[in-house]
Amino acid sequence: MARVALAQIEIFDKVEKNVNKILDYINKASNKKAEIICFPESTLGDKVFDLESKEIKSIQKICENKSIYCIFGAHLKKGGKVHNSAILINRKGNIQYVYNKINLFPGLDLKKTSPGNTNKVINTDFGKIGIIICWDFAFPEGIKKLSKKGAQMIFCPSYLINDAGITKEVFRSYPLTRAFENVVYFLSCDAFTSEVLGESYICSPLKTLKKIRGREGIIFADLDLKELNDLKEWK
Repeated sequence: MARVALAQIEIFDKVEKNVNKILDYINKASNKKAEIICFPESTLGDKVFDLESKEIKSIQKICENKSIYCIFGAHLKKGGKVHNSAILINRKGNIQYVYNKINLFPGLDLKKTSPGNTNKVINTDFGKIGIIICWDFAFPEGIKKLSKKGAQMIFCPSYLINDAGITKEVFRSYPLTRAFENVVYFLSCDAFTSEVLGESYICSPLKTLKKIRGREGIIFADLDLKELNDLKEWK
């Protein structure tokens, strides 16, 4: 079993408030024995960071102290380009992987944000995971590649804008759909602000295991990775 946590949190204009919120929820997840906690897209806000920033270092430190993995969103500058990124920190406090969002939503991503062009499956001590970001969910071929390469869990930090011209039904349907068609656990973590949907889901290939709607909070689920092998025999 792999115990996972999603933190649907409010995101503020002040970076310090966002960092303190992240640290608080990492503590909550650790107290419930979670292996990993995932936060929304752009968890640190719109400010641009590098991986040596004190804010990111503080998150690395608590992950090491609490022996927990963490995924959170930030805008990162590298080589003169800014990326909308998801950072994976392992339980030793090391940055194990940085995924740069490939499929940028027109007009809603940070100005001058550049798309990424690669992704991969990450080996952890509790299973194999993949990471995508928000609008990536609309491009199923990328998710299928992660599944075929062995991903058992796919995490999707999101910031689902209410007025993006997409119905709530679409947003609500994709976590379970992507879990079913790829035979993976799919974990979609939205933010909680006045402009977003504010709904997060943990889905197995056959059902929604946990969800949180319209409020700030944290949800947990124990994922049976062996069950995926039995389900894959259907495909």
